[in-house]
Amino acid sequence: MKVLCGYNVNLDAVYTITGEEISYLLKRVDKEELLEKIHDAPGEIRSLVDLVAGLVLHMQKGTGAEWFIYSGDVFHFLKRRYYEKSEIRLGGNMGIMANVMSHMGADQVVMNAVGDIETIKLLMSGGNIVFSGESVPQDASTSKDANEIIHFVFDFSSGTSFDLFGTEVIVARENRFIATYDDINTELTITPEFEEYSLEHVTEMDGAIISGFNQLQKCYPDGSGYTERFEKAHSQLKEWKERYPDLPIHVELGHFMSMDMGVSIFTGLSGTVDSIGMNEDELAMLTELHGVPSDMIQKMDACSIMDACVRCASSTGLKKIILHTRDFMMSIFRKGTSSPIREMQSMQFGVMCAAAFAASGKLPERSQLEDSVRGLARSEEGMKQTTKLQDLIAGEELESGVCGEYRDLSVCILPTIICEKPVSTVGLGDTVSSATFLRWLELYNVCQ
Repeated sequence: MKVLCGYNVNLDAVYTITGEEISYLLKRVDKEELLEKIHDAPGEIRSLVDLVAGLVLHMQKGTGAEWFIYSGDVFHFLKRRYYEKSEIRLGGNMGIMANVMSHMGADQVVMNAVGDIETIKLLMSGGNIVFSGESVPQDASTSKDANEIIHFVFDFSSGTSFDLFGTEVIVARENRFIATYDDINTELTITPEFEEYSLEHVTEMDGAIISGFNQLQKCYPDGSGYTERFEKAHSQLKEWKERYPDLPIHVELGHFMSMDMGVSIFTGLSGTVDSIGMNEDELAMLTELHGVPSDMIQKMDACSIMDACVRCASSTGLKKIILHTRDFMMSIFRKGTSSPIREMQSMQFGVMCAAAFAASGKLPERSQLEDSVRGLARSEEGMKQTTKLQDLIAGEELESGVCGEYRDLSVCILPTIICEKPVSTVGLGDTVSSATFLRWLELYNVCQ
């Protein structure tokens, strides 16, 4: 398989946050200001109290999020305190997905190469990657900070507890909070080399997987918004489709700064790309399109999630949505665009890759994939939700999941394979999505 892969790659500094560390941070901020910001979340980091508010808020809920850092002081604090203690990994949706596909058997993965590519190359385990671009040069007159692409990823585990001014907080579910300092991916930078290479070779490609739209900002220092940057990338996707209409394009949505941005970009992409992937938090941001209460989605109620996905697809004309959660994975697609067996086999490959990565922190060789997850079990909650959905869609059992129909769309659901004590939750969504897409392309290619 030959795959085009854009747009974002960075360095992840992964740090497991403990109750003791949160207690340390709580002592460094004003109590009243913190409580106010927990109640009315800023959604971005301009001070230390913003950072602590984000951590506390999402540890309380057990939800994941990404907030951008707009303070050099906070960035330097994080770098001093956590960088040396962190595990430095390949980050960015594109970077992770390119590595997964290459490692798991893609013949060629063409990356939009931005940032410090020499450092990034050292973190990639896969081969057969074409780095179509160059490292972004650092202007001598520019602060070094402007070229940093470090995303501080705070992993937290279920059961972690800390005292919040007299109230005990116990983390209900493992997840991560990301504090991002990045002036390259926020511009949705596309290298001239990637533009030229993709246009010249698009007809030779088996598919394209795209991400990074969630890095866009509502407002930039020059006063402009995200629209122009989005449209530049969107135009590239349209041009690929014009030159090669049968090219399958999958987009990973990501967590946006605002619901308005998420809805706008999802709607804009739906008429161009073939499928969009997301998790439950990202689906909840699209409430304007589906109208399903966000609390039901974030509780990972499969029936509510399916209803929301079907409404999003129906209202925008999108061909397929791939929804990945901790406990189950779901595909909602229009008849004629795929088949239940192809969806189930590709999702099964994806959840095995994600489980293997969660258990060890690295991807196995493809020939050893099944052995690497043999000691792990299906999610009990995922199996419960699958049974619940089966009744609603009159589903039939297929592989390890269930397939049926709902409002003229095909629906497949598959319980995930759970690692109770994951090495890290970082990149699991990108791992499952890219592995699923790779296997789907393989099966699609066989049918042509």
